[in-house]
Amino acid sequence: MWWMSVALAGPVEELEAYAFPEQSQNDIEERLGVRTDGLLIVQGGEVVYERYANGYGADTPHLLWSATKTFTNVLIGLAVSDGRLAIEDSICDYVSVPHPEHCDIRVVDLLEFSSGLDWRETYEGDPPTTSTVIAMLYGAGRDDMAAYVAGTPRRTEPGGTWQYSSGDTNLLAAVVQAAMEPTHGADFAWTMLFEPLGMESVVWERDAAGTMIGSSYGYATPRDLARFGEFLLNEGEGMLPEGWVHDSVQVAPSIRASTVDRDPFDTNGRQIWVNLPVPEQGEVGPPLPSAPLDTYSARGHWKQGLFVIPSEDLVIVRTGDDRDGSFSWDELLRLSLAVAAVEVEPAPAGAGGVTAANTSSLSRDEEMGLLGLGTGYGSKMACSCRYVMGMDEDFCRAWVKASPDIVKIRFSDEDKTATAKAVGMKKTSASWQGERGGCTHDP
Repeated sequence: MWWMSVALAGPVEELEAYAFPEQSQNDIEERLGVRTDGLLIVQGGEVVYERYANGYGADTPHLLWSATKTFTNVLIGLAVSDGRLAIEDSICDYVSVPHPEHCDIRVVDLLEFSSGLDWRETYEGDPPTTSTVIAMLYGAGRDDMAAYVAGTPRRTEPGGTWQYSSGDTNLLAAVVQAAMEPTHGADFAWTMLFEPLGMESVVWERDAAGTMIGSSYGYATPRDLARFGEFLLNEGEGMLPEGWVHDSVQVAPSIRASTVDRDPFDTNGRQIWVNLPVPEQGEVGPPLPSAPLDTYSARGHWKQGLFVIPSEDLVIVRTGDDRDGSFSWDELLRLSLAVAAVEVEPAPAGAGGVTAANTSSLSRDEEMGLLGLGTGYGSKMACSCRYVMGMDEDFCRAWVKASPDIVKIRFSDEDKTATAKAVGMKKTSASWQGERGGCTHDP
């Protein structure tokens, strides 16, 4: 890195030793340890650090997982600015629901993860057949995710209890599409947001019903994600309602009142993570003690992250493939802030949060079975890896590998289709839909 000054050499070496450690062949094959695919630090609009690894480069779109949720927040803001909806509106003003009582769910309840719908957001380490989010993405709900979520029974009244839910976000995506597409077309997210910001790499996949999967399936290069971070840093650059970003990075009121399945210090505003303590839940310090209190972020599975720190005019993007729990956001931010020469006052130690028990087994999806979920996951992820991210077949087979390794992948480059097959289960396939739409499960 020819541009690196002597003064920066020490902090950069520390950052790289943590973010890009040497890996054994076993670590690579089993996805163990800290695995950073890309890291970008932008301060004052200027890149001060950038590095890529593991087959990724500056021009490779990366799966953002739940960092995509913050795109959905901004689309709602654009719709409000355009006069197409209000956050106090009932969801039934825009989408059909099978249970009439769900019409008291408002747009803001979905924004703040307080719909009250019965949900179980679990991934690796928990039985996949008891996970509502896995069933939505790869099982019974994959063809029409919003309808699947809308058919979920109620756990609590809307607005009063916080529970992290990709289902809420996908129902929110259906709401904003219904509000915006009649006047702005199916590509409104690009014409109204991504294109004006110069975010040329963005892919946002849809389900078979044509709804953008607002919870999970956005792709972008780290540089384009940094452009989005600058947009948030600049309060939406006049495109969003006044105060939209400010209101989105406050602690959701429902977190202060009551929570379900909340890990201590998981603190969200409106589809954006914030670095503020919640005294009502017994927390004294912030979730990320090494970062300033005004830090907020879009974060996703396998440790994707966009961090915005207004007080330091700083944007940090990190993409990765961390699956064993060894990676720490706080440590990465501490080291990144040192590279940006930012000194942060130590925060007081925090206490644990109060989390209510989840007593629902959600066994209604168990009939999908492990094999069915496995082929749904394998085909969708393999298709996206090959035809959205542009990786080779060997990389993609390793990337989608899950435990147990029960799914085999076959690619058809002519049709741009990936097919997954498991013993005793019929095949599941997913096909590329175009440069903006990425891959969708075949019916």
